[in-house]
Amino acid sequence: MRFTPLPWPGLRNARDLGGLPTADGGQVRHGAVVRADSPHRLTPDGVAALRAHGVTRIVDLRSADEAFLRPNVLAADPMYRLVPFTDPDDDPADELWDLAGIDELYRCRIAGDARRITTAVAAVADAPPGAVLVHCQAGQDRTGMLVALLLRVAAVPDDVIVADYTFSSVCWESPGECEPESIQAVLDLVDERWGGAEGYLLAHGLSPDRLGALRSRLRD
Repeated sequence: MRFTPLPWPGLRNARDLGGLPTADGGQVRHGAVVRADSPHRLTPDGVAALRAHGVTRIVDLRSADEAFLRPNVLAADPMYRLVPFTDPDDDPADELWDLAGIDELYRCRIAGDARRITTAVAAVADAPPGAVLVHCQAGQDRTGMLVALLLRVAAVPDDVIVADYTFSSVCWESPGECEPESIQAVLDLVDERWGGAEGYLLAHGLSPDRLGALRSRLRD
């Protein structure tokens, strides 16, 4: 499968999820969701490219401290939303980093921060027509988990979700940084505990109407 980074000056890990195949023979809609690293270095040409791509909402998954230290260049724009993926004051996942590795870290976050994550998904579902840019700092861990849930809602097969996740290592030229097992651990936990991404999101506050709106946004 071929992934094509968006050549937006100031970003290294940006790509449109459009064109990814779904299990029923469809595909993800082009211009629906863009995943990226933090746009704090986005140049004026990069901003122009973002606007030309039709971005109408930016969902920043970083903490308030991260966003303060490295502000998104469009933080003052009405399209910007800061929706922290984790609670920095109550994040047991950080304690697991040395104990169990990134797989367990991901599983802990997807379970422990479920309501925050669902709030971020709702920000995608509620966005006005156009593309939603979702980002964290490197665009691979928090963004990778959120995008995995979005793609599951769109009925994208796991092997494609994993391939999209691991492509961030190519963008950052750091082989091994995004291991397939890490994102598969998230998908497996969501299946085991909530019966899938839709069950996970509904259990943590996403309304059926928003879930339908999200599916319609993502699918051609």
